[in-house]
Amino acid sequence: MTKEGFDYYIHDGPTAFRLQLAGNLNEEGARRLEQVWRTASSLTGDRCPHIDITLVTDIDERGRELLASWHRAGAQLLARSKGSRALMEQILGGPLREPVLNTRARLPFRLASLIRAGKLPILLAALLFTLAADLAAETVAALV
Repeated sequence: MTKEGFDYYIHDGPTAFRLQLAGNLNEEGARRLEQVWRTASSLTGDRCPHIDITLVTDIDERGRELLASWHRAGAQLLARSKGSRALMEQILGGPLREPVLNTRARLPFRLASLIRAGKLPILLAALLFTLAADLAAETVAALV
């Protein structure tokens, strides 16, 4: 068992909450992750949790138990390298299913973000002034 460190990165997206793990997931790392998970789970809502173990180099028994329990609870496990896939399949006792990716096309902007930013009223006002200016020019031309 290696003594290298363990680290994690939190990626909070609109449809998923992802924990990216790196290094040696030992008992101390598993304890830290459980605390992070308890804290973050109150903020994740209905977003699907993804656990990415691609950068994990070794996992002890406590780390294996933690990942297996998260998997049973519905978390999607991501393993994008041969080594991490082998670790995960060993923990699960079978092949790792490919994760379901969000294939929804993204719009270049979202109406909700404009409303939250307070920019929607400004855009509507600009549109109305543009329409009013065109109407005024037509009215002047009709009178002349």
